[in-house]
Amino acid sequence: MNVRRISCLLALVTLTALLAGCNRPQPVIGVVPRTTGTLLWEPLHLGIAETAHNSGLHIEWNGPADLSNVETQLNLFSRMQRDQLRGIIFAPEETLASRSVVLDAIKTNMPLVIVDDEVGPPAGPLLSYVSTDERAGASLAAKRIAQLLHGRGSIALIGVSPRSENGLRRQQYLEEDLAQIAPEIKVAVRVFGDANIPHQQQIAAEVLKRTPAVDLIVALTPFATRGAYYAKLASTPRSQVPVVGFDQDILFPVQTGDIDSVVVQNTREIGRIAFERMQQELAGKTPEGHTLVAPFLLTRETLTSPTITSLLAYEAYDWSSQ
Repeated sequence: MNVRRISCLLALVTLTALLAGCNRPQPVIGVVPRTTGTLLWEPLHLGIAETAHNSGLHIEWNGPADLSNVETQLNLFSRMQRDQLRGIIFAPEETLASRSVVLDAIKTNMPLVIVDDEVGPPAGPLLSYVSTDERAGASLAAKRIAQLLHGRGSIALIGVSPRSENGLRRQQYLEEDLAQIAPEIKVAVRVFGDANIPHQQQIAAEVLKRTPAVDLIVALTPFATRGAYYAKLASTPRSQVPVVGFDQDILFPVQTGDIDSVVVQNTREIGRIAFERMQQELAGKTPEGHTLVAPFLLTRETLTSPTITSLLAYEAYDWSSQ
């Protein structure tokens, strides 16, 4: 009788332990993009989510509803740190403004992966960087510009971004590459950008009206690209000045030809690698410090290519498992 009772008690203890294990919440990895619901950032979400599937880690995806909302983004980052999440994947909106919160997180040994920016602290066992290869992107754009202008002409650079380290590199690399491959193409206009699309439209409209006219507009951000598109739509007669943009935002203008081409970030691949780097940090392995992911050129001819359609797969993904 005693043996039977002991056996029953042992079975009960085992069952209780199993149930407790089943109810234990999964460790959470926070992800703070620059914004959500866009063609640029939702593929990042997909790349992270599909890599995290069956990893035993839960993803908390939370970013500002509006782009350029630096305060909200930093508050989300700080809240995740206070909640003691297991790690944070972070795409800073502004380099300098984000540096202090990253440094604070490093002091608490919070595993971090920084996406699409260089905030300053060197990579190490608990900090790694995954970014678009801006040099490769600038090369794609420079070759397209040289092709469109047959090696000579004048261009305007709009959307120059002084608040982002990667944005400044993008401009620098583009001008360097153009000087190498097409020295007879000159930059006639450089205009700083912001996240205000009506303002970017106004800037592009002024560029289209200037005398002497430029032969091509390079829009260095998605805001500037959209602004240039709207400016062309509003021009009378319709401007035929080609636009080469950066960072996918809208596809339709490429299909119609109002935007000639866009240098597209492979944010799905960036997300996949970022989560793998996070897993390495959590496992006590020092990850590769800096990883660059090649972008690609979106044109009317490549709109339906597998590379482009793979970025749109987030629309059909089963998000219920997250």
